[in-house]
Amino acid sequence: MPAKEAGGAKKSAGAKKKSAGAKKKAAAAKEPATGTRPSRAQRAEAKRRDRIKKMRSRAGSRYRVHYDIDGPRVRLGIAWFAGAMVALALGVPGVALYFGVTFAAAGAHALRTWRARGADVDPRDALIGVAVVIAAAAVHPRAMGVALWLLAAGAIALAVRRGARGMRPAVAASSLLLQCALPTAVAGGCLVLLADLEIWSAIALVLLASAYETGDYLIGSGATNSVEGPVAGGVAVAVVALAVAALGFPPFSVGEAALFGIAVGPGAFAGQMLASVVLPHARAFAPALRRVDSLLIVAPLWYLGISGFVV
Repeated sequence: MPAKEAGGAKKSAGAKKKSAGAKKKAAAAKEPATGTRPSRAQRAEAKRRDRIKKMRSRAGSRYRVHYDIDGPRVRLGIAWFAGAMVALALGVPGVALYFGVTFAAAGAHALRTWRARGADVDPRDALIGVAVVIAAAAVHPRAMGVALWLLAAGAIALAVRRGARGMRPAVAASSLLLQCALPTAVAGGCLVLLADLEIWSAIALVLLASAYETGDYLIGSGATNSVEGPVAGGVAVAVVALAVAALGFPPFSVGEAALFGIAVGPGAFAGQMLASVVLPHARAFAPALRRVDSLLIVAPLWYLGISGFVV
């Protein structure tokens, strides 16, 4: 009996060794052999990760454009453009409502990034201030001017109210409010004024800005440098500007349409830079601001140029 038990134990140990060896062989079969060429899917995934790494490594500066490639950005962009076209078709009330919400959210998102860094600010202040300015723009240009003065006075009042916590942090908080709210309020208000002045000029501006954003995002999000995206956006703007000139959007002549249209490219890029300066850093998460950053400078310039030299 002892001999038989010993023999059985040896057989059991041998069976275990064979089983372990079989498992190792199966695991080795699943893993690619060293030195083998990776599959197309693996190469694509490695390339995507490398692109994201490069984009994040260069996006820390406040003077760069950060492309957020996570999530359904293209579909959201198409949905926003479709909503903008519907709002423009409804006239000034639709423009004031749609872009008022968008630009007010942009100011709030920008201020929220500073609160995330510890600043004593409330994003609702920017939300309300920008919304009031854009609503006033729908009434009259002078009403918009008064609303901008009230926004500045409100920032000062907040500084006085928070003065008990210390004048220096109170002034810093009010400065951040104006830094985030003024660019979005002026751009949104000027877009409403432009729609009231000549709705077709507002439609042309949104078309051109969207063309820039499309070319810039599609090329820039996959580029390894910060030049290709804006250049692609400028090319897209030039193509759409020629179409606008050919279709004869009022109140432009052919030459005016081409001149104003081509100027959108540099202006949209400058707006992106302004948004990066408003934020703590280029990678700060402010999706609403990044949605309208190409209009921050172009919208006021278009309104001033068209009201002063075209209409």
